[in-house]
Amino acid sequence: MQSENSTRATCSGLTKEYDVYTVSETGIGNGRVEVCVEDTVTLLLNDTRIANLTVTPAELEEFALGYAVCEGLVPGPSAVESITVDGLTVHIRTNAFHEERISPETEIRSSGGVGVKTPWHELAAPVQGNLLLDLDTIFGGMDTLHRMASTWKSTGGTHCSVIIDADGVLQSHAEDMGRHTSVDKAVGKALSAGIDLSGCFMACTGRMPAGMVAKASRAGVPVIVTNNAPFSTGIDLARRLDMTLVGFARRPRAVVYSAPHRIRDI
Repeated sequence: MQSENSTRATCSGLTKEYDVYTVSETGIGNGRVEVCVEDTVTLLLNDTRIANLTVTPAELEEFALGYAVCEGLVPGPSAVESITVDGLTVHIRTNAFHEERISPETEIRSSGGVGVKTPWHELAAPVQGNLLLDLDTIFGGMDTLHRMASTWKSTGGTHCSVIIDADGVLQSHAEDMGRHTSVDKAVGKALSAGIDLSGCFMACTGRMPAGMVAKASRAGVPVIVTNNAPFSTGIDLARRLDMTLVGFARRPRAVVYSAPHRIRDI
């Protein structure tokens, strides 16, 4: 067996391979496993440091765009003039940034991640759009979510988010070590492609606190679905914003916590 420090980065940048000892009912052996990569990325908005975030270091331009929109730092993609990636530092230039509106505080979120403190408590405007979905389209979205989670299947260490339109067609997807950051990347990829998110729903892995619901709201996504549980703050915020929140979505079962009027079968 090679040294315990032996690693090999895979071409995707999402994983590394490690030589390991395996323990099973048949005894102890040697093996090689894929492991999710993490690193710390610094985001600068008009040269002001916004956050140091632990992410999977891939698709950083899309991540920066999605993060800026989903955290309410910019009103939309048209306000972003440029995004430049310099190693693990990402520079965002915008004509709509007011430094005095950004809290110098950070917050530790339910995922354990640290991010800029943004006032989701103040969100009040209902999410716009006339999206109407069948339950089968929602379950199909969860099937797509599982199909696209290739890094999770090989490592067990990532979250996945997908954005799907009313016809059930995949518009964007992303995997990342964090559920919040997988949403940022999926939103950033969709916005970069010019997708109208008011006509789409988002399917995610992981629990659904208010911070996740707030990200979808700021991006203009009216329906968010997870295969896991929501938190009370996520449900309360979704109800206040007239967003459709669906949890425990595993064919043929699901729980609809808010705004059922967007689902034909209910």
